[in-house]
Amino acid sequence: MDYSITIKHLDVVDSTNRYLRDEADNLWVGGKEIVAVMARHQTAGRGQRGNVWQSQGGYNLLMSILVRPGNSLEAKNQFLLSQAVAVSVHTAMKCYGIETSLKWPNDIYVGNRKLAGILVELDYSGAFVEQAIIGIGLNVNQTGFSPMDRVPVSIKMLLGKDIPVEDVMRDVLCNFNHYYAEMRWGDKDAIAAEYKKLLLGFGQQCEYADSCGTFIAVMEDVEPTGQRVLRREDGTSSRYMFKEVEMLFRL
Repeated sequence: MDYSITIKHLDVVDSTNRYLRDEADNLWVGGKEIVAVMARHQTAGRGQRGNVWQSQGGYNLLMSILVRPGNSLEAKNQFLLSQAVAVSVHTAMKCYGIETSLKWPNDIYVGNRKLAGILVELDYSGAFVEQAIIGIGLNVNQTGFSPMDRVPVSIKMLLGKDIPVEDVMRDVLCNFNHYYAEMRWGDKDAIAAEYKKLLLGFGQQCEYADSCGTFIAVMEDVEPTGQRVLRREDGTSSRYMFKEVEMLFRL
């Protein structure tokens, strides 16, 4: 099943996620199924943990997607949407010969370098996800970055040439269209399995840090709620939501 996608282009906006939240009802009229807003430049783009997403105007993909999955996505399974988005971006990058991996919950990496960030904001109605706004910041043609906690990389840095940002947008949306339909009506388990296969550290012994300090553990599972299940060296298992634990990168 293919959904109709409406795309709105903006020149400058503070945040595409904020814009979509303010304009959601106006943009959704007329039986829309997926609404995307793409900006040339953001003045206050947001990332995970309240971080600012920095981007050089006109060089990168700055996009937010609005969906209203109705009764097809239960709140207890909400993380399936994040998984579908992350796998969509990974699959889109394969079109350019770029092999990516995922860092929980849904950042896109090439090796130890961050290519894209995803921010999913959910609204609930009872036991279901009523609305989701999905922000995607993907480095396309930018090659100079200010100091960050993660070493950034762009498609141009990997391929040595400019790529039209509009092409990247279309590839990401095409793949999201497919995986969103699968999430709603298809093989949900296949999306979760693909996500885990791409997830950095899954099934491997890694170093983590939580509020009590650092420890060694193996990531055994990612539950439908998004909780990460870690088995420590002493055999005990702990479940962590986002921001409660961090896998330590050694660059």
